[in-house]
Amino acid sequence: MRRTSARVSLLVIASLMAFAYARAQGAPDPWFGRQANPKNIDPPKTFPGMFSIELPKNWQLAPGHTGTIFATVEKTGRFEPGALITVEYLRLQAPLEPALIAGASDRELKELQARELSGKGFTGEVKKGPLGQFIAIRYSRPGLSGTDDHVVQYSFPIGTTMYRLICIAPAAAVEKYRPLFAHVAASFTPLRPAGTR
Repeated sequence: MRRTSARVSLLVIASLMAFAYARAQGAPDPWFGRQANPKNIDPPKTFPGMFSIELPKNWQLAPGHTGTIFATVEKTGRFEPGALITVEYLRLQAPLEPALIAGASDRELKELQARELSGKGFTGEVKKGPLGQFIAIRYSRPGLSGTDDHVVQYSFPIGTTMYRLICIAPAAAVEKYRPLFAHVAASFTPLRPAGTR
């Protein structure tokens, strides 16, 4: 168990170092961007009045409740760990101005650290995408299968709503899921103007 945990920790560290090196070289962001010709992605799914998003092909879609809009889960074999993507939302008191994104990023990170007490390796940053600035937070936490899970949370402030796209996969297989998560995040498109409710 310790050997597996150490191996997973090394994989996460290697992934973070590769990400930092790629950013320094001016390479595309490995955690945010569309795949060129995705064969593992369904056509865009529209959530009326909210957003459209491209989701993985052949995953099981489930409705959400209260602050969760939906979840989609990879279909795997019995007792085999898989991945999950979910979208939550939070109402804001006012639209988040670009100058306030850094402060919101710190709050999102602190809130996650308070909720995920067994989480480790938290990193958060403000990124720029086609919709403007958004927040990306990554960390690892103990998973159900006895190994770590890797979590990526993309927080998109759109008008008076903060959408949180949360992607979770076994840390040992994070490189398999990274391009998929990057594509899904980059496909997130709001369906209403930023200043409306």
